[in-house]
Amino acid sequence: MPSSSNALFIIGNLAALIAIALLGCLAADTVAALLGYHAALFCSAVGYAVAGAHNIGVVLTTLGILMWALSRFRSETGLGLAIGGVLLAVMPQVLPHYLGVSCILS
Repeated sequence: MPSSSNALFIIGNLAALIAIALLGCLAADTVAALLGYHAALFCSAVGYAVAGAHNIGVVLTTLGILMWALSRFRSETGLGLAIGGVLLAVMPQVLPHYLGVSCILS
C-alpha cells in the first residue's frame, strides 16, 4: 500500500503555491500603497485563487473518497486526499481574513 505522505506532499505544495502567489500580490499592493497608488491586485487575485483551489479541491476530495471507499475504508491515502482537498478548497477564502485584508468575495 502506498504511503499517504506522497499525496499530502502534493497537497501541501499546491497550498504553498497558492499562498505564495497571494502573498506576492499583497506585497505588490503594499508597495503600490506606499507609493500613493490605489491597488487591488490582491483582491482580484483572490477571486481566481478561490475558483482554482475550489476546482482542484473538489477533484482531490472526490478521488480521496473514492480511494477510501474502494479500499473498504482502510486507505489512509484516500482519507488524507479527501481531507486535504477540503482544506485546499477553503484556504484561499480564509487567507484574506488572517492577513487583515478586506475583500468582498462573490
